[in-house]
Amino acid sequence: MLNVYIKSFARPFYLDRCIRSVKFNINKYDKIVILDDGSQSVHLERIRQLHPDVEIRSSGADDGKFELLRQGRFDEIAHRYPSAPAFWVREVAADDKEYCLVMEDDAWIVRRLDLPALVHELKHQEALICKLWWGSQAHKIIARSSCPTGPVIEYYGADCDDFENARSIWIVAFAIFRRDYWLRCVSRAKRLGDERSQVIAACEFAQSSSSARFAKSQKRAVYQGWIIPARSTSEYYDKGLIQHAYMDVLNDAWFAGEIDVTEGYPFDFPEQTIVRLMGRRLPAEAIDAWREWQRREVVHYYDC
Repeated sequence: MLNVYIKSFARPFYLDRCIRSVKFNINKYDKIVILDDGSQSVHLERIRQLHPDVEIRSSGADDGKFELLRQGRFDEIAHRYPSAPAFWVREVAADDKEYCLVMEDDAWIVRRLDLPALVHELKHQEALICKLWWGSQAHKIIARSSCPTGPVIEYYGADCDDFENARSIWIVAFAIFRRDYWLRCVSRAKRLGDERSQVIAACEFAQSSSSARFAKSQKRAVYQGWIIPARSTSEYYDKGLIQHAYMDVLNDAWFAGEIDVTEGYPFDFPEQTIVRLMGRRLPAEAIDAWREWQRREVVHYYDC
């Protein structure tokens, strides 16, 4: 068996949905481990009440991290709180399973998965990764196999001559990873969102192991949500989004029991639900900015 890791930061309404999807669709995992990097303590306590069988590990970030986000003190966040990738590596390295499933809080499982059968197949094929979602990445399929109780698995090789092609052998989450491969790649990240360093590490790993293979499910088994971003930097504020305000509205609604976390499943929450909740507390211009961001930058992700 293997552990299911969910990276989380301050979106408990998404985290709750992700956990429920794992429990509903996956059998015979060892445990679900939340790797939390600064969600508010009251929300984590509610998650514990709803899911007492889930283990929550903290990076050490307290409620002050989100308060600094509200105040726009991004440099202070970076100075005061540890690197998220270093935290993830520390926690995953402490466990002893050969493979792991890594998710993020804004994604959820949408197909039944027999993890023991999948891991058995991946070991047999010496696969370093099996993607369950891959966005718009292209893959040159060279072989297929199927588990008796699982999805069809497609295999492809490494092409590290071009960065865009090399991206096919790595993804930050939404996949079953051989743990040593995941640790090597993520440990190279200099900061949150540093995909380039991780792809380079993936290529180095692939080139050192001539028998290694890479895999993906033929049909995606994970969907990712794009209702609100969750970064502790100015990235989305610079685009006109009051990130913390959207998060506060939706987190408070979830805490009050006003959000059905299964609404819209297997797809994301309906826009009309989000707008209705935002409309209670946010000015029209804030909602308009969110809608414009959705149409300009997010809509194409829903087609992946």
